[in-house]
Amino acid sequence: MICARASGPALAVFLALVAPAGLADSVGAPQSAIEWLERALREPPPPAVAPSPPPQDAEDRAAPRLPDAHFEPIAVTPLSGATLETTGLFTAAQIGLPRDLWGPTSVADIIAAIKALPSDTLPSAARLSLRLFMAEFAPPVTDARTPDGALLLARIDRLIAMGALEQASQLIEAAPGTDASLRLRGFDIALLMGEEDRACETMVGQITATEGQGAQIFCMARRGNWRAAYSGLAVAQQLGLLPAAEAALLTRFLEEEENEFSPPPPQTITPLGLRILEALGEPVSTTSLPVAYAHVDLRGISGWRAQLDAAERLTRSMALQPNRLFGLYTERRAAASGGLWERVRAVQSLERARASGDTELVSETLIRAYPLFQAVELESAFAEIHAESLADLELNSEASRILWEILLLAQDRVDRAVALTPDTSLGRFIAALASGAPLPETTSPATANAIALGFSDDDLPASLQDQLDRGAFGMVLLQALDQIALAAAGDLQAATQGLRQLRAVGLDAVARQIAIEILLLERRG
Repeated sequence: MICARASGPALAVFLALVAPAGLADSVGAPQSAIEWLERALREPPPPAVAPSPPPQDAEDRAAPRLPDAHFEPIAVTPLSGATLETTGLFTAAQIGLPRDLWGPTSVADIIAAIKALPSDTLPSAARLSLRLFMAEFAPPVTDARTPDGALLLARIDRLIAMGALEQASQLIEAAPGTDASLRLRGFDIALLMGEEDRACETMVGQITATEGQGAQIFCMARRGNWRAAYSGLAVAQQLGLLPAAEAALLTRFLEEEENEFSPPPPQTITPLGLRILEALGEPVSTTSLPVAYAHVDLRGISGWRAQLDAAERLTRSMALQPNRLFGLYTERRAAASGGLWERVRAVQSLERARASGDTELVSETLIRAYPLFQAVELESAFAEIHAESLADLELNSEASRILWEILLLAQDRVDRAVALTPDTSLGRFIAALASGAPLPETTSPATANAIALGFSDDDLPASLQDQLDRGAFGMVLLQALDQIALAAAGDLQAATQGLRQLRAVGLDAVARQIAIEILLLERRG
């Protein structure tokens, strides 16, 4: 057990580790060690001044429509000449939106709208959200009260909330500079992804205002600087810079005490707290934690069941590619029966049936498998994996009806989907949505009528037209995403409004795919 305290020698070691290069050469009267430490810990770094955005031509200001409802893979490359607020991994035009998307809307209003977005939505809406938060746009309106990078931080936080940690990490790396908040987001992401050693390298010497002390102490310990870590903990506690629960966990981590009766885990689990508890031999289940924590179970050290649970959660939130999940499904034989294990068996059975070339066996297996994935809202992932391999098979009537849905959800082989369309009013309505044709009249269900209103040529509501006239396309889009989430839960008025708003900003093809998902997928809370 290490029993060091914040005495002179130990504190000197801590200060030597965290003091920035060149401090001794600073102009002016020398500062005492504790005065410098208190100031370094308490005062935020000065904000960076963002350069003025480049002028935009008429082509940038246009709102081109997407040529296809299906998002093609986008090559991710950090864009040159970016400021914190314009940081992005691809251009706005690649998702069919204008570069000056935010128009006259203030940063504060945009951030509030992003934070208000519901977490549960339809697959195409989730994909659009990911692209929106990762793209480069011209900076919005700011004022003196808005710190530089506030919108970038809100975008990153939203990606993290969706479980899209790799995307959030790429945005942080693409930023032309990082402040304490961005560094700490990057550190949390690294902890959840199992990359803490790399993260600790970026934290060396990075003392922040009133945050990050736990990260600094943790990294000192991982580099073997135990005495300095313990001294840093004592100083941070003395200055009131650590929550009591985090300080208690760090104390246990540094002292390596084996308590016969371990205290209960903190009520609020942080990425750092979760990794410390894991190191103490008290791992915490991630199933009840936010979806971003599911990445912890994908590091290859958790059991197969935990990996499958995590991959399903992340696939459902669109943060994980379906092929990663389906690769796990086929990794080994199901260990038990019911629930998750039935999905494992279904995937493996369908693979064997396809390999056999027996279309009747494929039909029977597909009929059994698809409802299992519908029950856990993974039918879009199922469709994306199997659409291409099933598209040209001649299946029985019931399996063909499922194949029709699969092709529509996967946005693949629209010609084949149209050929398989059921001869019903609703079937013809959905086929028109998929093919981009004018929508036929339909009398049922009520959802189809609400969707038809969303595609009508009636005048837009005055409030929506006013936003468009002012150039506030971004707010219209965020409001549309909010309405689509409500529509997914059965709000028909929200369905009409959300689709009209998507079409108003030039995303007609995306609106059609979302309309198909409203009709085919059941999302009830």
